[in-house]
Amino acid sequence: MKIKRVISIVAALALAVAVLSGCSKKDPNVPDGMKLASDPELATYTFFVPESWSIDTQNASTRAYCSGTDRSFIMVMTGEMQYTDSTVDDWWESGLSELKALYLNFELSVEGEETKLGGADAKKYVYSGDFDETSFKYTQVAAIKSGVIYIITYGATADKWDSHLDEVKMMIENFRFGK
Repeated sequence: MKIKRVISIVAALALAVAVLSGCSKKDPNVPDGMKLASDPELATYTFFVPESWSIDTQNASTRAYCSGTDRSFIMVMTGEMQYTDSTVDDWWESGLSELKALYLNFELSVEGEETKLGGADAKKYVYSGDFDETSFKYTQVAAIKSGVIYIITYGATADKWDSHLDEVKMMIENFRFGK
């Protein structure tokens, strides 16, 4: 009788260890130090943010903030291109006048620098300006794939912008098209 009970206890412990160790395994598809931010049910892309960042699930786009006190953010938006021959430069030009109207002291420091996003050709834009007596700075990286434009926007107050550039680079480098 004691042997059966010991075997039952050992088997239960082995099962518990197997279950718990399975829970602690990291998904090999998630880069080290990051977590999935995009919703696999809604997004046509896969996007990761640092584990310390907070994900905003109240938005149709993927959006994450650095912290409660540092509202630096990153956001991924997508949109159908109106014309099949539209380019990222066309998208940028179509919204440039709105940016200039929105921000005082608007300054474009990088315009259309060639880069990659998820392996696709992309363009990078960096601009700054003042809004409501606060200086902001933004980076936008955009690519078109299968008639859809994918735009990653990083924004922060001018004084915090540089402090997250390494994290932003890592997020952009780990962006993937598809789920």
